[in-house]
Amino acid sequence: MKNLFYVFAMTMSVSCGSGHQFREPSVPVETAPMARPSGDDATVDTGSPVSDENGTVSNLPTPSPVVPVVKDPEPVACSTLYSIPGIANPFLAGMPSGTEIAYPASVDRAPANSPILVTPTDRQCFEAGRYLYFRVEGKIAHGTMTDQESDADGIPTAPGTHTLAGMNNLSNIKAPINSLIGIFLDDRTPEQRPASPATLDFNEGVGRNFKTLAPELGQIFFIGDGKDASGKLQGFTVPTGTTRLYLAIMDAYEWNNNLGKLSGGILWVKP
Repeated sequence: MKNLFYVFAMTMSVSCGSGHQFREPSVPVETAPMARPSGDDATVDTGSPVSDENGTVSNLPTPSPVVPVVKDPEPVACSTLYSIPGIANPFLAGMPSGTEIAYPASVDRAPANSPILVTPTDRQCFEAGRYLYFRVEGKIAHGTMTDQESDADGIPTAPGTHTLAGMNNLSNIKAPINSLIGIFLDDRTPEQRPASPATLDFNEGVGRNFKTLAPELGQIFFIGDGKDASGKLQGFTVPTGTTRLYLAIMDAYEWNNNLGKLSGGILWVKP
């Protein structure tokens, strides 16, 4: 009797899906490819019993289930790139031209020392509860001391806080000198804003190696290079009522003598 040969192979199965639902995005799913059966005698393993030429009955092996590989959605740009100069004082966010903040040796003024107003390319970026991410490059030098230059994460050995505390109904902040910081605001004028929110401590308190952060309106927060210690993008939750986002540089006083600039822009996961 001629031997029977069974060629068993699992069919190739690739499953892909994409899309994004707010809060719980569906993401691309991929499965590993498998060999497709070929030839006249090719068949697909069904696990049914068979007998050989001697009448011995055995079960065919059942194929292992395919395990999907889930990929995180990739954030895309939701703004143009901006230059954030070292002289950008966060406490002038939303303040009218001519506003001054007096320090012991000099004065910071709007608009010369105002932070950078970011305009999203899609207003959905600022929907409450959505996550923003940041792309950041460049160097900043504290004062005229170029030997104290750093990237957007600032100088970790030089923790700072505003010597005049919170003002203009904006919170104070504790964060490394030179670091990139941000402020979410609504359309209210400084006089209409509620009392300053609590001060966030990024020197020690909440730290800088977070996965996500949810600042309040008017609460100045640390952005740094926008990545955690493992290099993954950090998510910043948009507070309810947000219409504006300002980017600035961390210092203790007298921003007007700082050097350098950072380049930055906002990213989001498009729905």
